[in-house]
Amino acid sequence: MSSEKRGRKPDSQEPGPTSGTATRLSGRAPSAWGAARDALAAVHNLDALLRSAVPYRTILDLLAELRQSAGVLRVAFETACATEDAATAAVGEYGTARVDELQRLLDETEQRPEDRDDLAGRVRALADELEASADLLALLERAASPVRTEVSVGLIVRETGRMFSSGRGREIVVRFEEASPDILVATDPYVVGPLLTLVVASVSAAGVESIAVRTRCEPPLATFVVEPQREGDEALPSLSMRVMPAVAPTEAAARRVADQLGASLELERSRGSIALVRAAG
Repeated sequence: MSSEKRGRKPDSQEPGPTSGTATRLSGRAPSAWGAARDALAAVHNLDALLRSAVPYRTILDLLAELRQSAGVLRVAFETACATEDAATAAVGEYGTARVDELQRLLDETEQRPEDRDDLAGRVRALADELEASADLLALLERAASPVRTEVSVGLIVRETGRMFSSGRGREIVVRFEEASPDILVATDPYVVGPLLTLVVASVSAAGVESIAVRTRCEPPLATFVVEPQREGDEALPSLSMRVMPAVAPTEAAARRVADQLGASLELERSRGSIALVRAAG
């Protein structure tokens, strides 16, 4: 649910990719999160202002607006807390706790102008955690009503490698080993692509610095494998993936998303996989 103000494609752009098209996949579920996205952008802007040379008075003048933004985020996360879905509620609880932290940080920003650099670092980390939490809620929302289409597993990986090229988060370069022949799966690529980035983020968070993404097509399954690179993988093509931090509820959310897709998800400390049933015919 990141702000589109820095170059991301809007949610309304949702073509139906197939194995013969190179359509951009979006990880953002269509939802009523517009105000929350603006609030997240405001938190990122605070980080930028603290790191800039603008007079501190300018920042102080914006604190009332930032507190309103925190209120918008609180409503969004507390609404998620009230759902019956355990994974969604867990993300909501985590996000609500981060909003509490944001409120405290805004108070410190008002009271401690001499700690500008320290405040900026803490705001940046918190903004990423808030955005990661919001992204999880968007993905859970989309996964609850997936729009299935036939799409090749290779295209899913390649387009996932492009879809966050100007977004938030950390860029990770992976090596991609593509199955041959490629096959089609009937799934929602706007859910599988972001789910794949969650697996990549989790493997990276386990301390794996050099990651390979492989597709395996063994009927009746097509599988995405994320694991440490092996000897010889440096000859494989590389893809850049932009991932958000793997926050505490990431694994529970990923498992719920996979369940709603009818996919099999395995997550170990330094390896993960997503298996889908191939399309009929």
